[in-house]
Amino acid sequence: MKIRLWICIFFVFVMFLSITANVVVAAEDTPSEQNGYFQRFFVDGGAIVWFVLLPLSVVTFSLIVQYFLVIRRSKLLPPALISKMQQLEDAKSACEELQQQDNFLSRTLLAGFAQADRDRDARDHAMFEALEQQSTSMLRKIEWLNIIGNVAPMIGLFGTVWGMIEAFNRIVQAQGQPEPERLADAISIALVTTLWGLFTAIPALAAYGSLRNRIDAITAETAVTAETLMERIQSPDRKGGDRMK
Repeated sequence: MKIRLWICIFFVFVMFLSITANVVVAAEDTPSEQNGYFQRFFVDGGAIVWFVLLPLSVVTFSLIVQYFLVIRRSKLLPPALISKMQQLEDAKSACEELQQQDNFLSRTLLAGFAQADRDRDARDHAMFEALEQQSTSMLRKIEWLNIIGNVAPMIGLFGTVWGMIEAFNRIVQAQGQPEPERLADAISIALVTTLWGLFTAIPALAAYGSLRNRIDAITAETAVTAETLMERIQSPDRKGGDRMK
């Protein structure tokens, strides 16, 4: 399903760029720039841009949008759930409410309530493990942005090297005096692939750093909130864990 979504986004993105390029070309006044930006930044990049870097950039921006919508404090640590838990007085009601939720806080508290009949250290350890597991899973998901951010410039560099090899080969074939058009075509591949590699890598690495900090902040806040709520619910009735069973 996600692959289909990315494919659709890719084709919509290409159509948008084509329409934009046509508008730009129509607005050009000088005959020397009839090719427009679409020719210079897409066609001249060759197969490396069309079949590798352009789809990779679409996937990158799709992941960025998806992760920023999912990894939010309002979703992982919802204020409504915190308010609801503060109003509950026993563990049984709290567990019933938590089982209807699916977020950092609910899974952490459920792990703590599962050990409510044991001592406080066991309960806190269970909550810590549940929270650490969730945080690690979330960090593993956004690791794709880190991988793309490091691989994309390498792909662009590969295109750069390939374009420069083509340029020097054409110089040799023309015995030191190649046609400017043929030489410019090879140099375009070198420069455009580098451009697309950086265009993909910079947002990916920026988003990865921002999301990683967000996950760390939410994890720390969830740990404090879960411990506070657990103490409040368990303090009035230490046998809440037994009734929950």
